Amino acid sequence: MIDQKLPQNLPADIRKAEKPDRRKPISNQLKAALDSMVEDGLMWDQAAVKAGMHVRSMRLALKKPHVLTYLKQARQVFLASVGAGNLRRLAQLRDQDDNRNAAVAAARTIEGLIETTHGSSASIAFGRAGYVIDLSEPVRPGLQIVLVEREKAAPPPEVIDVTPNQKDG
Repeated sequence: MIDQKLPQNLPADIRKAEKPDRRKPISNQLKAALDSMVEDGLMWDQAAVKAGMHVRSMRLALKKPHVLTYLKQARQVFLASVGAGNLRRLAQLRDQDDNRNAAVAAARTIEGLIETTHGSSASIAFGRAGYVIDLSEPVRPGLQIVLVEREKAAPPPEVIDVTPNQKDG
């Protein structure tokens, strides 16, 4: 096998992509400390003490890219696991009768989530400005994009002048 070096004029991300992926190991103590930071909300120094690490070792570890990558991945996993129950809790808040303000706020939040993920039938009925792009199955082979201009907006309501009359003096 011939060992070839990559040219130095290539962008850094291309040169980095050619290197084999060798993940650096993270010790069990460091994993425990990082997990305590994510799941228990501890500061890095408190998490180090709880995991039985020296505070300086933890501080130095937090400067390493593979440790920060593990921390980010652990945070994403924690957010996904915690966020999974939020919709059920919102539905419970919406359905309760003790606090009507919380029920209304939960209903609005659920509606907002529906709009951001699926769009709203109400937004189509009110006719927002712009164009509609139809990406449904075309009749002919290939991609067919149909641009439909929405109806012109209604004219603005009549403006009533409320400035006081000046008296001749």
